[in-house]
Amino acid sequence: MRTKRMFLFVLLLGIIAGWFFSPILQAEEKSAVKVGYGWSTKGGGTVVRSAVSEAVSMLKKNVKNPDVLFLFSTVGYNSEVLLSELHEQLGEKVKIYGGTSCLGVMTPEGFHVGKNASLAILGVNSDRIQFGVGGADLDEEESPRIAGKRAITAAIRDAGRKVEEKPNIIFITAAPGKEEKILEGIADIVGADVPVLGGSSGDNDITGRWKQFVNDKVYSNGIALNAVYTDLKIGWSYEGGYLRTAQQGVITKAKGRTIYEIDGKPAALVYNDWLGGIFDDLIETGGNVLTRTTFHPLAKVIRGRKGEIYHLSIHPLSIDLPEKSLTVFADVKTGDTISLLYGNWELLLNRAHSTPMKALIHSSILKEESLFAIYTFCAGTMLAIPRDEMPKMPLLIKDVVGPIPFIGIFTFGEQGFLPGIGNSHGNLVSSIVIFAK
Repeated sequence: MRTKRMFLFVLLLGIIAGWFFSPILQAEEKSAVKVGYGWSTKGGGTVVRSAVSEAVSMLKKNVKNPDVLFLFSTVGYNSEVLLSELHEQLGEKVKIYGGTSCLGVMTPEGFHVGKNASLAILGVNSDRIQFGVGGADLDEEESPRIAGKRAITAAIRDAGRKVEEKPNIIFITAAPGKEEKILEGIADIVGADVPVLGGSSGDNDITGRWKQFVNDKVYSNGIALNAVYTDLKIGWSYEGGYLRTAQQGVITKAKGRTIYEIDGKPAALVYNDWLGGIFDDLIETGGNVLTRTTFHPLAKVIRGRKGEIYHLSIHPLSIDLPEKSLTVFADVKTGDTISLLYGNWELLLNRAHSTPMKALIHSSILKEESLFAIYTFCAGTMLAIPRDEMPKMPLLIKDVVGPIPFIGIFTFGEQGFLPGIGNSHGNLVSSIVIFAK
């Protein structure tokens, strides 16, 4: 009799516990963050289906119906066909954001460079995150600033939010050339304190074949934004990773992305002198110095509102005649302090470890709390790393963040947030955004 009573008592406790904990378990299940990724190096041109199928089959092992899809691909695919195929295999409701990457893409499984093309996708499904994507065509807007305003407004509304509601973070993939003005337009809507992270889309040879993706829209000269609202923890880092030298001066004449004079002298002469004459062969003829300056970039010295000091690296492109000026890949202005940086391929490679480490430390995120990440790495620095060393990049990232989904893109300019300054555009920079429990 006692045994029977005990059995009934335990059964009753089980029923009560089930009734009590069921809503909690359902809530936990509902709030789960499901993330998957996939990649492929198959196909090229309009031959896309096999590549998409391979990547989607990997992704669906962990998330069947993603709310949003981050897509990075090289220019070897027909982008319109690529987006169409992704929507066919994942449904029309999935929001797509991304753009083209230089040479290859990256996932936890490696540095992926196909014979003709490569792609990587990362899909997220969770009621803990609301994504909103929006874009604008720079050729159709009055100015890049207005295009930035239009794109972020569209992204916020796509997330189901009012324009007055600031996102937690914004991802950006834009065409190279007008990044600073685009960031100004975004700030006009959300203010200067919302971090904007990402990069300028690339191609394999700087011939302008880059693309930006927003749902089923492909831009050749546009903006793709992804506005994120979440109660999850977000860690991010934006770093150059170069060493500083003692060489420094003041830009005494500049316009747009051309430095005419430093300390009252032709900019190319000053730069060449700082580097011990390594450009003596080009001072009288002019020419492209892009690949020769990756280990010797310049940096704008920027001071924040509370005394912060940043050295934001910028990449010299060419020595131009007759002024012996320098064309660079970021806006400069008269009065800017400019300095010389130094690096080597080992330092650049190690950013795949230091950048995510800084993101975790600065945001007090434990390795085991990480959920997924988006990594941006400058194409110029990637190309300066020996080819047989490139596969170490995803290994270094995994060593920091653990076995979580992530994808990486190689860009032609990088955007990131500088506390006390706001969002800025630099070159030869890497960044990461980590979502955590």
